[in-house]
Amino acid sequence: MSSAYTADVVVMGGGIVGAACAYYLCREGLAVHLVEREFPGAGTSRAGNGLILQWPKEPGPLLELARQSAALWAELSERLGESFDYRRNGCLVVAQSEGEWEAVQKRATLLAEWGIWGQQVEGRELTTWEPHLAPDLAGGIFFPGEAQLDPRKATWALLRAAQRRGLKVHFATAVRGFERGRDGSLRGVRTAQGCLATRRALLAAGVWSGEIAALAGVQLPICPRKGQVIVTERAPGFLSCPLLEAGYGQFPAERGQLQVALVAEPTAGGNLLIGSSREFVGFDRRVSLRVLQAVAARARRFLPSLAKLQILRSYAGLRPFSPDGRPLIGPVPEVPGLYVATGHEGSGICLAPITGRLLAQWVTKQPLSVAPEPFDPARTSLAGE
Repeated sequence: MSSAYTADVVVMGGGIVGAACAYYLCREGLAVHLVEREFPGAGTSRAGNGLILQWPKEPGPLLELARQSAALWAELSERLGESFDYRRNGCLVVAQSEGEWEAVQKRATLLAEWGIWGQQVEGRELTTWEPHLAPDLAGGIFFPGEAQLDPRKATWALLRAAQRRGLKVHFATAVRGFERGRDGSLRGVRTAQGCLATRRALLAAGVWSGEIAALAGVQLPICPRKGQVIVTERAPGFLSCPLLEAGYGQFPAERGQLQVALVAEPTAGGNLLIGSSREFVGFDRRVSLRVLQAVAARARRFLPSLAKLQILRSYAGLRPFSPDGRPLIGPVPEVPGLYVATGHEGSGICLAPITGRLLAQWVTKQPLSVAPEPFDPARTSLAGE
């Protein structure tokens, strides 16, 4: 690109998706600047549970995206040169009723056609897998290919690897607007510290992407969906792998209704992360005692022994929700030169690498790793919300 421009690409957003985009763009030899209004992982990325899950994704474009991203995470765990607690321990999905058990078995059969293999565990055998499980559960499926990581460490690892390839970072720097040419195309990103001249900018600011897009006259159908997580005292060996209930993936977009499902994840440090909740409450990131009580009660249904553990802390985060459940990845037609990577909802950690790789391919005009149409920011299925 012309030497008159400060950057080949400006990435807006320093969470795990923005960090992955910056990393893959830098790998292509581009001059990249990253702008973050606070610090890396200050938003949703600091509040995730760190799971890289394929089994809840619907077979089709979203599952293919998750498959490729899971493979990239395994590669990055070796390539980045520092640990971010990546572990491929699998996960156990449990059903509390016979109806759920039949449904999860059918799902496992369907997923096997996509190369996502699961091992059936009869209800009477579950406590031999995880001794703290309730004895009355109907059955479960163990998916050995699932993985987990520390999203905060992973965000920093991606950024540091990108910095070694020339990334320039601007923390505590808010985006104030955009410079446009006569034809409407991008010419720069205005920030609180000045203007970064560029013909390409990538918006990866999670639930705050809509606010920034509006500065360019673009409306993004993204809204925040809140989730809360409980952190217990250290309990090494309490669980051997992440545990989720079969209904975890079935969260309809119902306004005004709290939805809770079991997610229990052992961390590298021995603590347990207990979730999960979802609700639409705007941009309120405060922890709610009512929601924590609901999360704890749901978790104890499957893991009664949790009642013996102390709660150390809790936190809340906002997931960027899109109306049709698929992220927005690709160019914004209203502003030539502007790209977007948001709307991942609860899958931002899982899908970060493939999102970064796709955007790098788009910017450098390479063949795309997946068909772009299902994730097109201008797709008609987004109009229903």
